[in-house]
Amino acid sequence: MSAKKIVWISVAAILLIAAIIDGIRYLKPDVENKQKVQQQSSFPVSSAKEMILVYNAYGGIYPGIVDFVHKEMFAKSYPCNLCYLTFGTFSMKPEWKEFLESLPYKKTELHKDDFKRSYLPESLPLPVILISNGTTVQILVSVEEINQCKTLQQLKELVQSKIE
Repeated sequence: MSAKKIVWISVAAILLIAAIIDGIRYLKPDVENKQKVQQQSSFPVSSAKEMILVYNAYGGIYPGIVDFVHKEMFAKSYPCNLCYLTFGTFSMKPEWKEFLESLPYKKTELHKDDFKRSYLPESLPLPVILISNGTTVQILVSVEEINQCKTLQQLKELVQSKIE
C-alpha cells in the first residue's frame, strides 16, 4: 500500500471517529429541570461559589475546526468576543488562565449547546459570564459588557470590578 493511500485512510478514519464523537455529544438529553439564569443582583457576589463562562460557540470537534478557521481568517466577524479575547490559536491564553485561577470560585466552561441543555432562558444572549451560589445562577458580565472589551486586560478589569 502506498504512503499516500495510508495517509488518506488515516484521515478518513480520524474524520469518522470525530463524527461519531460529535454525534454522541449532540445526542445528550436536556437536563430535566433546567436552572433559570437570574438577572444581576439576585444574590450578593460575595456568596458566589462558581463562575460559569458561556461561549457563543458550539462544542465538538467539527465546530471547533470551523471556529478555528473563522477566528483566524475572519476575526472581525467572529461571534464570540469572550473566545476571541481569552483564547489563542489552540488554547486558553496563559494570562487569562492565571487570572481565573486567582479567583476564589470553581470554574465551569460551557459552549452554547451545553448551556441550552441545562439552563433557561435558552435564548440568553451569549457570550456571558455567570456566577452561582449553589442554588441560584445570575449574570455577572453580560454580552454587551463583554463586547465592549477590546483587550484581555479590559475584560480582566471588568470581571474584577464586578466581583469586588
